[in-house]
Amino acid sequence: MARRLDAALELLDRQLVDKDGRLAGKVDDLELTDPGDGLEQPRVTAILTGPDALAGRLHTRFGRWLQGVVLRLLARQGPARVPLEQVQAIGSSIELRVAAGRLDTGQGWARRLIGRLPGAGEGDAAQ
Repeated sequence: MARRLDAALELLDRQLVDKDGRLAGKVDDLELTDPGDGLEQPRVTAILTGPDALAGRLHTRFGRWLQGVVLRLLARQGPARVPLEQVQAIGSSIELRVAAGRLDTGQGWARRLIGRLPGAGEGDAAQ
């Protein structure tokens, strides 16, 4: 039997942690699937993460602007998707069964951008 939970309270905005304990993003939105029988409630089938998932939750002019920027920077349609089968445990953070490198959680673009900033590199220590 599937676990019942309040998705807004127990999933949204939680930190994603990969199988090696590394941060892999945040839960920015959820993918719901309707069983279509009219008897059951929709089920969470995937975690959506990345700035384009967050932008979709904003429903404002800023959200539309952010979606446009993300589309140009990431050159992809839609947010990064983590299938619910890849979730190991749900607690104060969401623990994943796989390494972050095996999932497109949308974090790579931020690391590339931040890595180019002065002082961001490991060898850029202040002298």
